[in-house]
Amino acid sequence: MKISTSMMFERATERMSTIQNKLNTTQAQMALGKQILSPSAAPDQAAAIQRLKGEVQRQESHMRTLDVAMRRYTTEETALSASNDVLIRFKELGIQAANGTLAPDDRKAIGVEMQALRDQLLSLGNTRDDSGNYLFSGTRVDTPAFAEDASGAVLYQGDQTQTRIPAGVERTVQFSRAGTDVFNRVVRDDGQPLGFFDALDQMIEGVNTSQSPKIQQGIADLTQMHNTLTLSQAQNGSDQVVLRSQLDVLDETALRLKTTLSDIEDLDYAEAITRMNQEMMSLEAAMGSFAKISGSSLFDYIRS
Repeated sequence: MKISTSMMFERATERMSTIQNKLNTTQAQMALGKQILSPSAAPDQAAAIQRLKGEVQRQESHMRTLDVAMRRYTTEETALSASNDVLIRFKELGIQAANGTLAPDDRKAIGVEMQALRDQLLSLGNTRDDSGNYLFSGTRVDTPAFAEDASGAVLYQGDQTQTRIPAGVERTVQFSRAGTDVFNRVVRDDGQPLGFFDALDQMIEGVNTSQSPKIQQGIADLTQMHNTLTLSQAQNGSDQVVLRSQLDVLDETALRLKTTLSDIEDLDYAEAITRMNQEMMSLEAAMGSFAKISGSSLFDYIRS
């Protein structure tokens, strides 16, 4: 009889302890909002959680890189569009200057506006992105793409190196662009190449000095410049389309991974509250049973 009552006491104590531990675990889960309190509690789930978190971080890192590239492309697009507008105005002025009825002073007035437009193009060639990097210097992002020497001639200070970034499965897009690819030299009928700004300077000189051949040559040069800039705009637009598409894919992938991670890691509060209530009721029942055992006369006899 003593052994039987003792066993009942031990079992009641063990049951209360087990229920109390479960209740403590549930309360801790609710405090943290997580299903797994420690990796040792569920090794397989913990490993899956770490793997998913690592994949989410990689996806988000890639998205940040593409966001930077997209902002860069947007700034580049603005600069290219503005440059093309300047060239269009430049050509309009050139056609006006080619009018044989204009007086030399009238052409000089046109030359003044042309010089201002040429300086605006130089400024656009040195556009920076929102990180302060020069857009058209290749990989020399801390160096202005174009600068004037002591004689006023414009020199390219960047490099020709192009960097590309991944934008999908086995696909990359150009991240850096050389200024000489955008403000490209012109090739004249005699096969001789001439720098972008050198050609503009020669045209301005022809307008200021009323030299018709230089004006006509300048108009032809401007057509080449406009075509090159238009191609750069088209490439920029194509790259933006690719990036937007890849960002959409990454966003959907990240959302799917986060949903899966939440299913494994995050606590279902409704289920946890129900479970906690059940455990509290079980604990109360166990404590009631223990009290009856403790209060029995036989138990009193054993204690004595």
